Amino acid sequence: MGKTRMVCVLLLTTLCGAQMKTGSDMPRYAEVFGLEKAQLASNYKVEEIAVEAGSSAMANVLWPGEPLTVILHFTNETQSELKASGRVEVVSYGTSVPPGDVWVPHVFKIAEGGSTPIEIDLPASGSQDITIHPQIPERFGGYALIADVEGHGRAFAAAVVRTVRPDEGRVQFPTYALDMTWDEFMNEGVFVLFQKLGVKGARMGGAYDAKSEPDYEQSMSRLDRYMNWARKHDVTVMLTLGDGGGRSDQPLGRPRPWLNGDNRMLDTKDDRAWLPAYDDDFQQWVQQIASHYGWPKGNLNAVELWNEPWEAVSISGWGADIPRYRDIFTHMAEGVEAARKQAGVQVLIGGTCSSSNARDKLFPDGSNHFLKWLDFVSIHYQALAADPSLVPEWMHRVGPYGPVRVWDTESWIANSEDRVAGVIASMRAQGQSRTAGIFDGNVYQSKNIKLGDRVYPLVQAWSPAAAVAATQKFIGQRSFRQLLFQNGLPWVFVFDGLEDAGAGYANPDDGTVVIVGDLRKLYDSERTLFRSIEVSSDAQLTIQASGNVFQLYDFYGNPVPAKNNAITIPLNGRGYFLRTNGAPGSFHRLLAAIRAARSDGYSPVEIVAHDLTAPIAQHPVLKLTLTNVLNRAVSGRLEVRVENLNVRPLSAAVALKPNEAREFVFTVTRGKAAASNMYRLSAEFSGDDGKIVHEEDVRVNYIARRTIKIDGDLDDWQGVLPEVVPGIAFGPNLTEEAWLPFKDFGTSVPNGLATAYLAYDNDYFYFAAKIADSTLDPGMVRFAARDDNAYFYPDQVTGQDGQTLIWPTAVRHYSYKKNFDIPSGSGEHDNVLIAFNVLQRKPWLPNPPGVMPRFITYWDTDYEFALNPIADQYGGGTEMWRLLAPGMPRKHFFPRQPKATIDGGPVANAKLAMRREGNTRIVEAAVPWSEIPAVHKRVQAGQTVKFSCRINDNQGAAHELAAGRSVSKYNSVTFHDDWQEHWANEVEFGVEK
Repeated sequence: MGKTRMVCVLLLTTLCGAQMKTGSDMPRYAEVFGLEKAQLASNYKVEEIAVEAGSSAMANVLWPGEPLTVILHFTNETQSELKASGRVEVVSYGTSVPPGDVWVPHVFKIAEGGSTPIEIDLPASGSQDITIHPQIPERFGGYALIADVEGHGRAFAAAVVRTVRPDEGRVQFPTYALDMTWDEFMNEGVFVLFQKLGVKGARMGGAYDAKSEPDYEQSMSRLDRYMNWARKHDVTVMLTLGDGGGRSDQPLGRPRPWLNGDNRMLDTKDDRAWLPAYDDDFQQWVQQIASHYGWPKGNLNAVELWNEPWEAVSISGWGADIPRYRDIFTHMAEGVEAARKQAGVQVLIGGTCSSSNARDKLFPDGSNHFLKWLDFVSIHYQALAADPSLVPEWMHRVGPYGPVRVWDTESWIANSEDRVAGVIASMRAQGQSRTAGIFDGNVYQSKNIKLGDRVYPLVQAWSPAAAVAATQKFIGQRSFRQLLFQNGLPWVFVFDGLEDAGAGYANPDDGTVVIVGDLRKLYDSERTLFRSIEVSSDAQLTIQASGNVFQLYDFYGNPVPAKNNAITIPLNGRGYFLRTNGAPGSFHRLLAAIRAARSDGYSPVEIVAHDLTAPIAQHPVLKLTLTNVLNRAVSGRLEVRVENLNVRPLSAAVALKPNEAREFVFTVTRGKAAASNMYRLSAEFSGDDGKIVHEEDVRVNYIARRTIKIDGDLDDWQGVLPEVVPGIAFGPNLTEEAWLPFKDFGTSVPNGLATAYLAYDNDYFYFAAKIADSTLDPGMVRFAARDDNAYFYPDQVTGQDGQTLIWPTAVRHYSYKKNFDIPSGSGEHDNVLIAFNVLQRKPWLPNPPGVMPRFITYWDTDYEFALNPIADQYGGGTEMWRLLAPGMPRKHFFPRQPKATIDGGPVANAKLAMRREGNTRIVEAAVPWSEIPAVHKRVQAGQTVKFSCRINDNQGAAHELAAGRSVSKYNSVTFHDDWQEHWANEVEFGVEK
């Protein structure tokens, strides 16, 4: 959703209008500023046209001690003269987004400020400029200027922030970047704002126009103007390259949307990838701009190819096949390489806007051919899932530009000031060396106000800008070191000091600590560790202040004074900064003080329940893992009850060291097996530090030993323990039809409910599922015989105006004409995915440096298969497709995607049957052991196996076996597709011998 000239304005503004709320569209804006309908001025309007903020102009940003001078342009909207007294009020305000709606900041009032008197003397339909010097408090934060004319109503005049003073100078590789605005709003004031906030980096569009295009000179002049402003104001630029809007370089002489069944163009997003004949010209253009603007003589540090170039369709005009992307990427890379060699510039090559897209477009063939050109991978909206930092080939890349950098160039999830510090700190902890985090429209609003023959550039600054400045000042270019508490709370992010000028090493006493009490306020709770821990509204961390050595700052950068020689930090979703006075050894002392600090308001332990792995009659053990999340020892008792089962012991004494995790074992001594195979667990820990009750349905996870006939008849499965997908309880009237394999679902069972069954013999692993599903799916493509060319433009199409258009000869038909079909089903079909997690050694690193395993997404699944129904038009029947196996590149099997030596495909010798009876969908499969040898090895040894399944529905939500389990959390790569939500493959099964 980034903004470059190549993006269709209508598409982006429609999206932003539906999602992002900025300026006057923010909830409670009118109420807080006294601008509700009855209060609004009706006969005049006011615009800020000039500002002096200390020694700078054009941007409403004040450093400490700087005065503000504003020129307001009043216009009489009536045919009568307007004379009146009035005032311009200063309102201190803030914004905050509610949980679950990160793109909608709500405005709240902090305090009324002073006011500046004004006298209005406007002739009929005339105007008047009034210069004012409003007194802006020294407190860092946001301030609104509101004009109030007696008897004539109120109007918004300006938005101003006062911020900490940033570190000066330019930086080659900024750790934070903000987006530039649209061309129509661009001016030098935007760069002034960046400089005054300490924002060292920007993402900006680089629109490629062929030299033959009439807009070429204008486009180059615009780029030159922007890049010169960037150099002047110490803003380092990454250019997102793409189509400039020309037509002569396009197949058919125009962008290409999807087609209907008659090959007539539809009103959809389109493909704007230029003809291959222009690739050499594009390469020369890349070399030209890299040579001219590249670091160090210029401020261009990187280029990427296209914004969000998703497969088949995207918001930014990419809709070509993977070979076309690889071709253009190659030309971009070779253009940069030539500039490096001939002009001595240091410009990075990268992009793709997601790690999944990088894998699919650049590495699907299993080779590392493009690795030499992947200096950085850009990612968007991979919350706690920055998985490029886990890829060893990328992290251990050797060369002049070092490891592959992980750059978040668009994840707008910190759109109010209270979220900025926590989001940026946690992004850096994921291994990201560059972050975004905030939608630019929530930071600033730029205008070019035209009055007569003159244009007044003016940039408003909203309250989150103050938090951006504080984060840049206190985190900025500092390197993330570690989470101080590796297995507990609060979240204490430690950043090393900046390098002293000329010293060659980091100042050990210039470090910053960011403390966040509850990451669930910033991210979906299912993504976070310790998600079951309760946090009271008054939770706090208390640190001994050590005189004036330690200093706490709020997210705006305001100092928070200690009281009674103690620093108290609220433990909520906000990020707070802790620093020292820089005395020798002070940062080491600060970390020691935090380790010894006292946290209050957390439930003391996290309880994770592990399922039983043997039948009730075999007296299985129930394992509970308790983790002490506090930085002090805790003790107490753990009491356990399991519905309809007797367990021994009934309770256990608990004594845990700080942040220690320990397993407690309870044996089922007696009980009756439930037909549902679900047993309600209640585990309660109580001690001096509080209590917590954990409730969860546990099951007996057991792979039966028996031979199954794969015929769609589940009679063979009688007696095999069912697995509920998802794990929800139903009343007694549903028990029989829900749990018994030979009973079909009736209309009273909700769509999506499924029961799964697992078994094995000497030759196969067996899986079956009975799924409640009232919506028919005609089936899928047979992927072993998929006609990849059928997804792309034909020789002849019809435009929306009825004109016949001919694809150029000798040019591959690379533009998608419709959406892709892929073996995972992409959530659009009635198929099932099954996955196994059995290998100890995974292809990825377990975690980024400085954090614990599972802090972000991680590699769990080793084998994954799609069980697909095939549509009659593609031959009918079924197909089992290997989606993942050891040695395979992770990919999505798009049309024309390059193949690897070890790759996915139809599973030979597999058996798969599917049938439907009324509202019941039956799936029955046999996977030969030759496909899953590591699973077979564990089964033969009588060891447990981690397994999960995903039930897809063509018209409903998908359901996964591990959903909601305490042993699991959101994990984007457990199943395909990577862009969907999945639950980690951590449910463990025992094996019948």
